[in-house]
Amino acid sequence: MYFKKEGKKLSGNMKKGLVVAAALLVIGTSTSVLAAQNTDYISMFFNNKGASSLANNTTNNQVAIQSGIKMKIEDSISGGKSSIIIVSFEKADGSTFPKDAFILNLEVETKKDVSYMVEQRVAEDGKKLIAMFDVDTTISLDGEKVTVKADAIVEEKTNETIAKGPFTNKFIAQENAKNINVDLTISNQKEELALKQVYVSTIGIGIEGKRLDGNTEYLPKKNPKVKVITKDDKVIELSLSSTSTTDLGFKFQYSLDQDGDRIFLDKNNIKTIEIDNQSVMVP
Repeated sequence: MYFKKEGKKLSGNMKKGLVVAAALLVIGTSTSVLAAQNTDYISMFFNNKGASSLANNTTNNQVAIQSGIKMKIEDSISGGKSSIIIVSFEKADGSTFPKDAFILNLEVETKKDVSYMVEQRVAEDGKKLIAMFDVDTTISLDGEKVTVKADAIVEEKTNETIAKGPFTNKFIAQENAKNINVDLTISNQKEELALKQVYVSTIGIGIEGKRLDGNTEYLPKKNPKVKVITKDDKVIELSLSSTSTTDLGFKFQYSLDQDGDRIFLDKNNIKTIEIDNQSVMVP
C-alpha cells in the first residue's frame, strides 16, 4: 500500500494541535494530559464541545482483561476509507499509572492493507492510558473485524515494565460517511485524474479516484483545492492530510485546516463541497 501523510505527524507521544471549524467543534490545543476522567473519550481528546457532534459516529465499548490490564475499545469513527479509533488501558485493581507511562508497539490489524499513525496520553488522574489511531485503508472497513494490539506498558523515564502483554482487543467497524458518486476531472501538464467518489464524514472529506495518464503505479502529486460550504453559508477551506492507494486507485483525505491542525466536521450541516471550483451537492 502506497501512502503519504501531509502536515504534522502523530507518532508515539508526539502531540498535535486540534481545531474544529464552523458549525463544528472548537477543539483545544494539544496537551500531554487529558482532562478530568469520564466515559466520553472523544470529547476528552477533542474538547467537550465536540461531544454532541461526534456522539452519533462512535461505536463499541468492547473490553478485554489481560495481565491485570483492562483494554477497552472506547470509540471508532469510520468515514469512507479513513478511521479514528480510541482505546483505553486501565489497571484492573484501580491503581494509577505514572505520568510518563507509555504503551509499547501499538498496532492496528485488519485483513486488508492499513496505514496509521498513533497518539497516546495519560489521563489527568493517572487511572487510564488513552491511545488514538488515525487510520487509512485500501477499502472501507465497514463490517470488517479490526484488531488492536500492544506489547507492554512501561515507565518511559526508567524503562521499567508496568504490565507485560501482549494486549489484544477486537471489534467490528461501522461506516459513518455519506458516500457521493461524482464524475470530475482535474489535470495539469503532467497529470490527469478522474475523481469518482466523495466521502463526507466527521473526520473529514475523502476524495477517491484514478489516474487517466497511465501512471497508475504512482500516487498523484497534484491535489485539488477543497472547500466545505455549510447550510448557513460558512466556507471552510481544507488542507490535504494524506494520499493513499485504494482498490480504485488513490484517495485524497482532507482532515486539516489551513494551519495544518486537525479539523472535524458536522456532516449533517454541510451543503456543498467545492473541488477545484467544481461543486458537489451533499444530500
